[in-house]
Amino acid sequence: MKNAKKTIMAISLAFLLVSMIVPTFLINDVKAASTINADYGLYNNNKWWRIQTDLITILFPASGKPMFLWWYKNDTSNIYVVKYKGLIEYMTLDYEYYKDAYEANALTVRERLMAKYAAAGLHRAIIAQRIMDGYSMRWIFGFHPSFLPFSACSWNLTGPVEVTRDDGVSYISFNFTLLNAPGVFDFADGNVVIRCRFYKTDATESVYGLYTYTVKAGELKMDLVIQNWKWNIDKLDDLFDFLASYNLTVPKLRAGLALWIDLASIKIEDIPIAEDDANKLLPVVPENSTLAQIEPVEGNSTLSDIIAGNQRIQVRNRITSETVPLNLRARLRERFRLRFANESQTLAGFFDFVNTAVVINATNPEDKTVVDVTAAYKLAGNHMRLFIGYPYFGSNILEHDPSIGVEEVVPWLPAPIILILIGVTVIIGATVAAVKMRKKTINIVNVQ
Repeated sequence: MKNAKKTIMAISLAFLLVSMIVPTFLINDVKAASTINADYGLYNNNKWWRIQTDLITILFPASGKPMFLWWYKNDTSNIYVVKYKGLIEYMTLDYEYYKDAYEANALTVRERLMAKYAAAGLHRAIIAQRIMDGYSMRWIFGFHPSFLPFSACSWNLTGPVEVTRDDGVSYISFNFTLLNAPGVFDFADGNVVIRCRFYKTDATESVYGLYTYTVKAGELKMDLVIQNWKWNIDKLDDLFDFLASYNLTVPKLRAGLALWIDLASIKIEDIPIAEDDANKLLPVVPENSTLAQIEPVEGNSTLSDIIAGNQRIQVRNRITSETVPLNLRARLRERFRLRFANESQTLAGFFDFVNTAVVINATNPEDKTVVDVTAAYKLAGNHMRLFIGYPYFGSNILEHDPSIGVEEVVPWLPAPIILILIGVTVIIGATVAAVKMRKKTINIVNVQ
C-alpha cells in the first residue's frame, strides 16, 4: 500500500511540475522566411517612416533623434522601443565596465587620479599638487562634459532606399547622421552615424574579412560609426608624462566611450508621446549622465522584464543606483541578445549586438583590429538603461553593429497535450487526496 501511494504521489508530482512548467517554457523559434516582402513609406502625417511585413512592423522618426519602435505581426499590445540616448566618456583606471561614478568630467577625473596616485607614497604631496594645478588651470576650461546627449543634437535622416546587391541580398537602407551638436561637442558634427539596413533576405555578412555574422530576413541591423572623437583624457598627456617620471603609468585603455541605449515598451496609444519625444530638443547639456531627466517614452514605459543572455532581469517598478555588468564573453564574436519579456512570458522582440567592435586606422584604413565590447545596465523604473562600452580608440574610427527584430515564441508542447497533462494531474491529485483522507488501501490492478 505504501509503495503504491508513493508511486501515485510521485506520478502526480511529476505531472504537476510538467503542467506548471510547460505553459511558461517557451522556445524562441525564428520563423522568418529566407525572403520576405516589405513595404515602406511615410506614416501618420509624415511623422514616421514605416517598414511593414507579415512578420514585423518598424517605425522610426522622419525627423529627430534615432529611436525605433516595432512590434510582431499584429500584436500591438507589445510595442518595443530602443532609443539611442547618447555617448558617455569615462575613465575607470582599475575597473573594466562603465560606471557613472567614473565619467570623465574634470572633477571626477581629478578625484580618481588623486585617489589612485596621490593617496600614498613618498612623492604624494608633489603629485597631489601637480594634479591640483592641472585641474585649476586647464581642466575646467579644457574638458567637454562627459555626456553627449543625442536629444541636444539635430539629426539628418537619409533614405530609406531599396538596395539589391549582386549576390542577391536585398535590404532597405537608411542612415541617421548627427548633424549639429552643442558647441562644446562640435567635433561630433557629421562624425556619429547610425547606418541602418532592414534585410529582406537572409544574409551572411563579412566584417572586413575579420569575422562573419548571419542576418535573418526581417532584422534591422544598425552600424554605429564614431570618428574624430576628442578625448578628455588626451588633454592630460603632460600630466601622465609627469607621473611616468615617478614610475606611475596611467593606462589609456582604461578610458572608454559608452553608448547609452534605453530599452522600453509602450502602448499603441502612446505613439504620439513617442513622436513628441523624438523631436524634443534638450536646451542645456548636463555635466554628466546622472543629471539627465527621464524623457517621455521612458516615463510612459510599461516594460516588465528583460532576458539578458540567460539571465532574467525584473525591470518593472525597479530603480537601481549602481550599474551592473553583463557577461558577454561566453563566445568570441557572438551576438549577445536581450529579449523583452512580460513576467513569465518571453515576448517576440529582441535587441542584440556582437561582443566585439572594429577599430579602423584613420590614416591607413586597411589597418583594422577587433576590440572587446563590455556592457552594463541600470534600472530606472519600467525601462532598462544599457551602456555598451568601447575601449579607448584614439583618433581612429570605431564601428559596432547592434540589431533589432522579432522571434516567434511558441509553446514547447501543443496546447491539447498541455490541457491533457493538467487534467491528468488534477485527477491523480484528487485521488491521492481522497485516499489519504479515508485512509483506504489502493489496489493496483494490471489490465491485460
